[in-house]
Amino acid sequence: MYKRIASIVIVVFLISSCSVWKKTIRFLGLSNVPIETNYSIREVDQLIQSGLSYRGIPYRTGGVDRKGMDCSGLLFRIYTDQHFQIPRLSKDQAQFGLPISIQEAQVGDWIFFATSQTKVINHSGIISQIKSANEVYFLHASTSKGVREDNLYTKYWLGSFVKIIRPFKN
Repeated sequence: MYKRIASIVIVVFLISSCSVWKKTIRFLGLSNVPIETNYSIREVDQLIQSGLSYRGIPYRTGGVDRKGMDCSGLLFRIYTDQHFQIPRLSKDQAQFGLPISIQEAQVGDWIFFATSQTKVINHSGIISQIKSANEVYFLHASTSKGVREDNLYTKYWLGSFVKIIRPFKN
């Protein structure tokens, strides 16, 4: 009996030092420890600069290059440019990180929207700059205007907002 309890204690101790365990505890709301990004400041800056280089590229469903791209294709291209692998589709991208509040948002976090009546995530972007509490800009591929930056704190975007995640690094 004591050996079993000791074994459980050892396993719990080993798991508790694991970063996945810490992220899981934070995700479940059992800890107030800030979420850490796995990307360095330099990597985030390179990702944003890569994304900004696509401003003006037209929207194209399924596109991932300078001929045209959709919103999840933009994220995919930005990360591919920097030799990172991420999911291609918005619905999968929305699960590829830990959810955070708007107040915790940082440059490099991913933002998701439901712009249709179904309330299903159908649009994504990456936070590109934070000027103030009500000026949070994100880079995305707009169906009407192509790749551009917009402020989350507009009636349209705030009304369509679903969540922000801090993406995993792999």
